[in-house]
Amino acid sequence: MLTRKAVYRDMDVCVNCKACTVACNVKHMSGSRSGESTLALPNRNLVNTYPAGLEIRADRVYQAFISIACMHCAEAPCIRVCPASAIYKDPEAGITLVDTEKCIGCRGCLWVCPYGAPTFDGRGKMALCDLCIDRLREGKKTACQHTCPARAIFVGSPEEIAEIQAKKAVDRIRNGATISTVF
Repeated sequence: MLTRKAVYRDMDVCVNCKACTVACNVKHMSGSRSGESTLALPNRNLVNTYPAGLEIRADRVYQAFISIACMHCAEAPCIRVCPASAIYKDPEAGITLVDTEKCIGCRGCLWVCPYGAPTFDGRGKMALCDLCIDRLREGKKTACQHTCPARAIFVGSPEEIAEIQAKKAVDRIRNGATISTVF
Protein backbone atom coordinates (compact mmCIF):
# COMPACT_ATOMS: atom_id res chain seq x y z
CA MET A 1 0.00 0.00 0.00
CA LEU A 2 1.33 3.42 -0.98
CA THR A 3 1.22 6.46 1.22
CA ARG A 4 0.84 10.05 0.05
CA LYS A 5 3.80 11.04 -2.12
CA ALA A 6 5.28 14.38 -3.09
CA VAL A 7 8.38 15.43 -4.99
CA TYR A 8 11.24 17.69 -3.93
CA ARG A 9 13.73 19.05 -6.43
CA ASP A 10 16.85 20.61 -4.93
CA MET A 11 17.72 23.17 -7.55
CA ASP A 12 20.86 24.16 -5.64
CA VAL A 13 22.47 20.87 -6.63
CA CYS A 14 20.86 20.37 -10.06
CA VAL A 15 23.50 20.50 -12.80
CA ASN A 16 21.05 20.63 -15.72
CA CYS A 17 22.31 17.34 -17.16
CA LYS A 18 18.74 16.49 -18.23
CA ALA A 19 19.13 12.87 -17.09
CA CYS A 20 15.71 13.17 -15.43
CA THR A 21 14.11 14.22 -18.73
CA VAL A 22 15.79 11.39 -20.64
CA ALA A 23 14.89 8.78 -17.98
CA CYS A 24 11.27 9.95 -18.01
CA ASN A 25 11.08 9.83 -21.80
CA VAL A 26 12.65 6.37 -21.97
CA LYS A 27 10.37 5.03 -19.23
CA HIS A 28 7.22 6.39 -20.82
CA MET A 29 8.26 5.48 -24.36
CA SER A 30 8.80 1.86 -23.34
CA GLY A 31 5.42 1.84 -21.60
CA SER A 32 3.54 3.49 -24.46
CA ARG A 33 0.23 1.79 -25.21
CA SER A 34 -0.22 3.37 -28.61
CA GLY A 35 3.30 2.63 -29.84
CA GLU A 36 4.09 6.32 -30.31
CA SER A 37 7.62 7.44 -29.56
CA THR A 38 7.67 9.91 -26.70
CA LEU A 39 11.18 10.98 -27.72
CA ALA A 40 9.96 11.94 -31.19
CA LEU A 41 7.13 14.15 -29.95
CA PRO A 42 8.16 17.82 -29.62
CA ASN A 43 7.27 19.63 -26.38
CA ARG A 44 6.26 16.36 -24.73
CA ASN A 45 8.85 16.25 -21.96
CA LEU A 46 7.09 15.63 -18.67
CA VAL A 47 10.14 16.95 -16.77
CA ASN A 48 12.09 20.01 -17.92
CA THR A 49 14.90 22.07 -16.42
CA TYR A 50 15.65 25.67 -17.31
CA PRO A 51 18.45 28.08 -16.36
CA ALA A 52 17.23 30.56 -13.76
CA GLY A 53 20.00 33.09 -13.73
CA LEU A 54 23.33 33.55 -12.10
CA GLU A 55 24.04 34.12 -8.44
CA ILE A 56 27.29 35.51 -7.10
CA ARG A 57 28.36 34.25 -3.67
CA ALA A 58 31.64 35.59 -2.34
CA ASP A 59 34.10 35.04 -5.20
CA ARG A 60 32.13 32.38 -7.08
CA VAL A 61 29.42 32.46 -9.70
CA TYR A 62 26.66 29.84 -9.47
CA GLN A 63 24.16 28.92 -12.16
CA ALA A 64 20.76 27.95 -10.80
CA PHE A 65 18.13 25.83 -12.55
CA ILE A 66 14.40 25.42 -12.18
CA SER A 67 12.75 22.08 -12.76
CA ILE A 68 9.21 22.09 -14.11
CA ALA A 69 7.03 19.01 -13.75
CA CYS A 70 3.73 18.15 -12.16
CA MET A 71 3.93 18.89 -8.46
CA HIS A 72 0.88 16.71 -7.66
CA CYS A 73 -0.79 19.54 -5.78
CA ALA A 74 -2.93 18.57 -2.79
CA GLU A 75 -5.76 20.70 -4.20
CA ALA A 76 -4.90 20.41 -7.90
CA PRO A 77 -6.68 23.12 -9.93
CA CYS A 78 -6.40 20.97 -13.07
CA ILE A 79 -8.78 18.43 -11.55
CA ARG A 80 -11.42 21.05 -10.79
CA VAL A 81 -11.28 22.63 -14.25
CA CYS A 82 -11.32 19.44 -16.38
CA PRO A 83 -14.76 19.26 -18.08
CA ALA A 84 -14.25 15.59 -19.01
CA SER A 85 -13.21 14.44 -15.51
CA ALA A 86 -10.10 12.98 -17.11
CA ILE A 87 -7.78 14.18 -14.31
CA TYR A 88 -8.03 12.55 -10.90
CA LYS A 89 -6.08 11.69 -7.75
CA ASP A 90 -4.82 8.24 -6.92
CA PRO A 91 -6.57 7.61 -3.59
CA GLU A 92 -3.56 5.94 -1.93
CA ALA A 93 -0.62 8.07 -3.04
CA GLY A 94 -2.35 11.36 -3.82
CA ILE A 95 -0.67 11.42 -7.22
CA THR A 96 -2.43 13.41 -9.95
CA LEU A 97 -3.17 11.15 -12.90
CA VAL A 98 -4.86 11.56 -16.28
CA ASP A 99 -7.09 9.17 -18.22
CA THR A 100 -6.05 9.99 -21.79
CA GLU A 101 -9.08 8.17 -23.17
CA LYS A 102 -11.36 10.71 -21.43
CA CYS A 103 -9.22 13.78 -22.23
CA ILE A 104 -10.82 16.04 -24.85
CA GLY A 105 -7.71 18.22 -25.32
CA CYS A 106 -9.34 21.50 -24.22
CA ARG A 107 -6.12 22.66 -22.46
CA GLY A 108 -8.01 24.07 -19.47
CA CYS A 109 -5.59 22.16 -17.24
CA LEU A 110 -2.64 23.97 -18.78
CA TRP A 111 -4.23 27.38 -18.25
CA VAL A 112 -4.80 26.82 -14.52
CA CYS A 113 -1.63 24.91 -13.65
CA PRO A 114 0.70 27.20 -11.66
CA TYR A 115 3.68 25.19 -12.97
CA GLY A 116 2.71 24.87 -16.65
CA ALA A 117 3.20 21.13 -16.25
CA PRO A 118 0.62 19.59 -18.63
CA THR A 119 1.89 18.75 -22.09
CA PHE A 120 -0.01 17.39 -25.06
CA ASP A 121 0.74 14.51 -27.38
CA GLY A 122 0.33 14.35 -31.16
CA ARG A 123 -3.36 13.52 -30.71
CA GLY A 124 -3.96 16.61 -28.52
CA LYS A 125 -4.35 14.49 -25.37
CA MET A 126 -2.89 15.75 -22.13
CA ALA A 127 0.19 14.05 -20.71
CA LEU A 128 1.29 14.53 -17.13
CA CYS A 129 4.01 13.19 -14.86
CA ASP A 130 2.48 10.17 -13.11
CA LEU A 131 5.36 10.04 -10.61
CA CYS A 132 6.11 6.56 -11.98
CA ILE A 133 3.27 5.20 -9.86
CA ASP A 134 3.87 1.70 -11.23
CA ARG A 135 7.49 1.83 -9.99
CA LEU A 136 6.43 3.24 -6.61
CA ARG A 137 3.93 0.39 -6.17
CA GLU A 138 6.83 -2.04 -6.76
CA GLY A 139 8.88 -0.28 -4.06
CA LYS A 140 11.23 1.32 -6.59
CA LYS A 141 12.27 4.95 -7.01
CA THR A 142 10.82 7.05 -9.80
CA ALA A 143 12.83 7.00 -13.05
CA CYS A 144 13.96 10.60 -12.57
CA GLN A 145 15.01 10.11 -8.93
CA HIS A 146 16.80 6.86 -9.73
CA THR A 147 18.73 8.45 -12.61
CA CYS A 148 19.67 11.87 -11.19
CA PRO A 149 23.48 11.88 -10.73
CA ALA A 150 23.35 14.97 -8.49
CA ARG A 151 20.65 13.45 -6.23
CA ALA A 152 18.62 16.62 -6.74
CA ILE A 153 15.29 14.76 -6.86
CA PHE A 154 13.61 13.13 -3.87
CA VAL A 155 10.18 11.50 -3.83
CA GLY A 156 8.72 10.81 -0.41
CA SER A 157 6.04 11.72 2.04
CA PRO A 158 5.17 15.40 2.55
CA GLU A 159 6.59 15.07 6.06
CA GLU A 160 9.94 13.80 4.75
CA ILE A 161 10.11 16.65 2.28
CA ALA A 162 9.26 19.22 4.97
CA GLU A 163 12.12 17.82 7.04
CA ILE A 164 14.56 18.12 4.11
CA GLN A 165 13.45 21.71 3.45
CA ALA A 166 13.82 22.65 7.14
CA LYS A 167 17.32 21.16 7.30
CA LYS A 168 18.28 22.99 4.11
CA ALA A 169 17.02 26.30 5.53
CA VAL A 170 19.01 25.79 8.75
CA ASP A 171 22.14 24.92 6.74
CA ARG A 172 21.77 28.09 4.67
CA ILE A 173 21.45 30.25 7.78
CA ARG A 174 24.47 28.54 9.35
CA ASN A 175 26.47 29.19 6.18
CA GLY A 176 25.77 32.91 6.37
CA ALA A 177 22.81 33.29 4.03
CA THR A 178 20.70 36.30 4.78
CA ILE A 179 16.96 36.53 4.65
CA SER A 180 15.85 39.62 2.82
CA THR A 181 12.44 41.13 2.49
CA VAL A 182 11.47 43.46 -0.33
CA PHE A 183 8.76 46.05 0.35
